[in-house]
Amino acid sequence: MCVQVRKAVVALTLLALALLAGCANLGHVYQEELVPQNKGVVYIYRPSRFIGGGVSYDVKVGETPVTTLYNGGYFPYFSDPGEVEFWAKTESRSAVTLDIKAGETYFVKGTVGVGLLVGRPHLTVVPNEAAGKEIADCKLIPDKQLSAKAK
Repeated sequence: MCVQVRKAVVALTLLALALLAGCANLGHVYQEELVPQNKGVVYIYRPSRFIGGGVSYDVKVGETPVTTLYNGGYFPYFSDPGEVEFWAKTESRSAVTLDIKAGETYFVKGTVGVGLLVGRPHLTVVPNEAAGKEIADCKLIPDKQLSAKAK
């Protein structure tokens, strides 16, 4: 009986998360941003998928949250040149490191894997050609700092 109750709770939780997936207020579909001089741009994106669709997670550089990565969203992160580690964590931690060059464009793809209680983030660096196809339907995630100042 305990196993059946646990399965029911998990199923209801997953259903609730899936229903909440559409609650993120995302902006326009993907478009390339102008890269400021002496900066590189990293597009952090997550293609829309049903599995794990209700799970979102913060992507950080150091201890600073860059964006909350939602299903079907993308965020352009402008960085000074040099080595930068992007990471995310729910039940487990995933990280990628890029050597950013001024004027260059990079893509970091976020996905969600199966976890015990919540989906696990997975970040990967994707070649520009492949990322261009995957990010095309993603929508802009508003800047957290700008959103917080507007409130």
